[in-house]
Amino acid sequence: MKKIFFCIALFCCFSFGKDITLKFLESKPQGVVRDFYIWRFISEPKTSIEDARRAYDLVANKIPRIQKAMEAKGIPTQMPEDIFCKNLNFEELKTQDGQCIAFGLKLSDVLEISDQDAALILDKVHSNNPDLFEEIVILRSKNILKAMLNTNAKIFGTIFNGLSYTQKLKIFDGSIPYKKLQTLANENNAVFNKVLHSIILDPKFQTFKKSLTKADITKSNANTFFLLGINELMHKREHKAIVYFQRSQEAAIDPFMRDRALFWQYLVSKNRLFLEQLAQSDFVDIFSIYANQRLHTKPKYQIVSEFADISDKKPDFNIRDPFEWQILKDNIFAINDNEEYKKVLKYFKYDKTLPHLVFFLNRLNKYKINYFVTPYEDLLLWKDDDEKSMVYAIARQESHLLPALISRSYALGMMQIMPFNVLPFAKEMNLKDIDLFDMFDPKTALNFGNYYLNHLKEEFVHPLFVSYAYNGGPGFLRRLLAKKELFLKGRKYEPWISMELLPYEESRFYGMKVIANYVIYQELFGHYIDLEKLLQQTLIYTKDKK
Repeated sequence: MKKIFFCIALFCCFSFGKDITLKFLESKPQGVVRDFYIWRFISEPKTSIEDARRAYDLVANKIPRIQKAMEAKGIPTQMPEDIFCKNLNFEELKTQDGQCIAFGLKLSDVLEISDQDAALILDKVHSNNPDLFEEIVILRSKNILKAMLNTNAKIFGTIFNGLSYTQKLKIFDGSIPYKKLQTLANENNAVFNKVLHSIILDPKFQTFKKSLTKADITKSNANTFFLLGINELMHKREHKAIVYFQRSQEAAIDPFMRDRALFWQYLVSKNRLFLEQLAQSDFVDIFSIYANQRLHTKPKYQIVSEFADISDKKPDFNIRDPFEWQILKDNIFAINDNEEYKKVLKYFKYDKTLPHLVFFLNRLNKYKINYFVTPYEDLLLWKDDDEKSMVYAIARQESHLLPALISRSYALGMMQIMPFNVLPFAKEMNLKDIDLFDMFDPKTALNFGNYYLNHLKEEFVHPLFVSYAYNGGPGFLRRLLAKKELFLKGRKYEPWISMELLPYEESRFYGMKVIANYVIYQELFGHYIDLEKLLQQTLIYTKDKK
């Protein structure tokens, strides 16, 4: 273990400074952390376009945020090819080679171009991109729907995702043979599965969804089977819904998906055996909590919130340095011997590294133990236990409570504050000299997260809605609730059905998991929360009788 920390020291010397140079970036390991630092480097006005290009070549995952930073550096012809091509209009793009066309072509444009232009781009992409060639051929056919149904699931899904919403509605307005959908769905292709998810959760595409109810899909993953069950419920086909929920349970790899499928088998059938089986779960989620509360049974899941022999001394690494955390994690995960792995854990028995200890224990115990810790709790003055419960419920889901975590979208720290929120929040909080790197400080992160949560509570009130807004943004939630299509009083299976019909998958699961965290933290702080009553409070609209 000393060798691991020595290696970290060599890699991370001065890595937490705010001055980033190209040499510094070139010396760091590849990954999300370096990508974030590269984005900061490229975004600096003093960074030359040549240095920006060299830094961009180091990027592991070229997300839109870093591409936009490059676009802001200079004229398009100086940009890397992928960015250059994506910024060309069609008239400019068609003059480029096949690779550039593949980077920049929008499939939605293929429906609007002339036959001559279609032939031109087909000729250019034919040799180096056969999938794109086939997609263009399908989109130029007289019967696009028929051609899509006769291709494979991956091509179907890619075309669907490339169309505008209006184009999708027009193409899928007609009759859709259910056997064709059944064949495509049974390929169990990830791209096509996502198409099924988006269609089932969309209020339109009724013909498509009706055809799905006639199909018998037997090969898929847990989430797709589950949403097929939801589609059956929305068409009042409870028996077939249970069949799909059972398939979802059987296909489930992680306990959350398994418990979710079990819960819905109970909710639809009212068979107590499903609830009793669910109460045996060793995983904490809203479904196992509900089962135990409903049956008045002692949960089988194990919760650990405190550790003995925790030192208040300074740990052997800088908890605020993202590079140190990345290297440390990679080195420890490379240990294959369980006994050696356990020996390493003693180096994390500090109050400041409690989240790191839990992170590695989760891997060791394969999530069989549910850890609900509250590190850095004494750094803030809390208004009440409800405020503290919500902050830790969010932080546990956002970051595993790790101070130096950076997400793929560059959300930062324990509370995963987005970069564009840091300075506005600091101004509203009357804080000066705040930088993005300050989000890796636990006290600052908790302070910012708590501020934002209290702001969201003023508008959205309920913990579930607050969690949706924290994850997807308040604008997303305002638009969603303004439609008055979810959380309806008097609708069957509410509020559970609305929680499953949320169109944004990340927020859908996020809300469920945060609520489970919230209930457990409240209990640890001495407050029993009736989950069913809590969720019933989300029913804020009256169902339209029409």
